[in-house]
Amino acid sequence: MQPICSLRVNTLKFKHAPVSLGLRHVLHQRQGSCAPQHKERPAHGPAHHKLPPRIVKCSDAVVPDIPFPGDNQSAGAWAALTSHDEASDSRDETADSSTRPSSSGAPSPPPDDKRRPRIPHRWRIVGMMALAFVLCNMDKVNMSVAVIPMAEELGWSATDRGLVSSAFFWGYALTQIPAGYISTKVGGAKVLLAGVILWSIGTLAAPPLAHISLFALCASRVFVGLGEGLAPSSATNVMARLIPERERSRAVTAVFGGLDVGSAVGLILCGPLIKHAGWPSVFYLFAALGLLWTLLFPRLNPDDPDELVPSELQPDAPGAPKAVPWGTFARSAPVWAIITAHFCFNWGYYTLLAWLPSYFELALGLSVDKSSLLTLIPYIAMTAMTPFVGPVADGLVTKGWSVTNVRKLAQGVAFAGPATCMLACAYLTPAGASHTAASLSQAVPTTLIVGLLSVSFALGAWSRAGLYCNHQDLSPKYAGALLGITNTAGAFPGILGVSAVGVLLDKTNSWADALFLPTAACQLVGLVIYTALASSKRQEWA
Repeated sequence: MQPICSLRVNTLKFKHAPVSLGLRHVLHQRQGSCAPQHKERPAHGPAHHKLPPRIVKCSDAVVPDIPFPGDNQSAGAWAALTSHDEASDSRDETADSSTRPSSSGAPSPPPDDKRRPRIPHRWRIVGMMALAFVLCNMDKVNMSVAVIPMAEELGWSATDRGLVSSAFFWGYALTQIPAGYISTKVGGAKVLLAGVILWSIGTLAAPPLAHISLFALCASRVFVGLGEGLAPSSATNVMARLIPERERSRAVTAVFGGLDVGSAVGLILCGPLIKHAGWPSVFYLFAALGLLWTLLFPRLNPDDPDELVPSELQPDAPGAPKAVPWGTFARSAPVWAIITAHFCFNWGYYTLLAWLPSYFELALGLSVDKSSLLTLIPYIAMTAMTPFVGPVADGLVTKGWSVTNVRKLAQGVAFAGPATCMLACAYLTPAGASHTAASLSQAVPTTLIVGLLSVSFALGAWSRAGLYCNHQDLSPKYAGALLGITNTAGAFPGILGVSAVGVLLDKTNSWADALFLPTAACQLVGLVIYTALASSKRQEWA
């Protein structure tokens, strides 16, 4: 195609597109500086186009025969534009070829176009880690339900039951700090994968080892604890490297919220499975699900960054440090704030998890079936609250709240609300350690107590946007190591707190003094210390 140009009101207007704006501007300037002169020229068009011939004489050249509408293209103008038009035509052909329909009738996409996945890479990894945490607590609570038929079949005493239950927490406490250190060195994804493999094998081995000896079964539970102890620090390390700060509360809430979902799902499934397939079924099924997870997780390439996150929002990509500054951690007030908060929060979580069925049965005179059902209700409330925690916390950060204030607010709700509920339960609980349904008056507000416990657990879910995010705030590089330290402190209530409730109950003969008042006191101490010392500012040693 040849360019067609016309002269209208002493202005050149090129109709061939695209013509560079720079060239057009130069030609307009040249035309404005030219003086038109008339001379005879042969007519090139039809008779009705017989216009006076023109030549534009410029200071440095004579451009012959600037054409009018209907005239042929001038050789001089064509020579000036040939090189530009050829380049433009080649670009046009390239652009047309990228959008020209293929032989099948569908437009072929540009060669470098990468289709965006429906779910961004970072959220697929978060979803898989949340599923791992669901399996984590399913393998934790299965023993609390299966121990009843196991004790009956194998002839265990109450002391034997306690030994089996506490064996898990010994292994869980041992791997917290090593998990953080190893995650910092080799990456949290590999450590999490190893943890799921370990606890799945330990769960799979439990039924045959239980028939060998009590010690062998305890060894398998220690093995499960070792594997599950790797999970929190490794997942925190992955999120610190993958999730932008403005999405951190939602990611942490989703992952650690899997623990609450796992508790509820495990309590729901264990009863029917044991009834119809026997107690070994809960170990074999849950172990198989864990091993299936280990086959799927590496296929998602969890170590890769998310390319859809803008570079300015990408979290820091820290290399493996030469040494973890343990001494600096010990001198940091914000680190001690998280340690204290983790210990105080888990005191209430683990002691209530272990003793609520006994409390419903002994203090309120309920049957075992009802006790199991009522134990499930608070965890359902916690699970229902979890989806709201992350978006609300991240929304406050987006609106301009400082991250430190958001963390303190969330953790304050997780401490103050449950402490108030514990005080109310202590007041409403009947005196005495054991009662029957006949010995209790009709005035015992069982429904109100269950409601208070449910509110307490639901408000406790706000810790997911509080202390559980704080490690990544202080230092993405050492987030896994920090969580290893604080989660070690958080594991001790599973060993000490559960035993202390039993000792206090024997000495005081009061559920209020043994369970509710110590829990409330611990939560209030955590509230004061975390509010005073906590910070989300990136530390100098980070």
